[in-house]
Amino acid sequence: MRMLTGNRKGAVGIGTLIIFIAMVLVAAIAAAVLINVSGILQQRAMTTGKESIQQVSSNIVVVSISGTTDSGRGNIENVSIAVSAAAGAGRIDMKYTVLQASNGVNQSYLNYSATTMGVGTYVATEIRDPSNLFTVDTPVIDGSSLIRLQFSAINQTLYFPPRQAYRFTLIPEHGASVQISGIIPESFSTTSIDIYP
Repeated sequence: MRMLTGNRKGAVGIGTLIIFIAMVLVAAIAAAVLINVSGILQQRAMTTGKESIQQVSSNIVVVSISGTTDSGRGNIENVSIAVSAAAGAGRIDMKYTVLQASNGVNQSYLNYSATTMGVGTYVATEIRDPSNLFTVDTPVIDGSSLIRLQFSAINQTLYFPPRQAYRFTLIPEHGASVQISGIIPESFSTTSIDIYP
């Protein structure tokens, strides 16, 4: 058996201590990097989750579509779309909702206007608003609201005579777009025409 001298025993102890300290430092750096990365991933996951909830919960429901004809009852001049937010949906700001209207030949993208049904605009009026969210300046709706969107088809060079195809798409700021399409009724017996349902 070999005997160690006091100096050699100390040298082995210091070498082991240096290796141990180096391992602790490497582990600490690795832990700091992992904690930082997990924090970033958690933040991204929360942002994605919030966006997903908005996409799912903020959907518009089209209740009905009607139109008023010109005096000769040959073409629909103005279109009215009754809409509400889906059950359980969050608040939807109609100011940032785009309405795409098409007759199969022409199409227009319309934005909200607080004043007139001009070229490229639609107006919204309240039908029912128990939450008192909707005003002309802040057209916000929720699941209990019912509003009417109106636009002039003539101003958009969209002509809807009898048996004409139509497609209306509502594109909210968040959530899925809603599209309703079909064929205009075959005759206009009155100046007020039910288009959908």
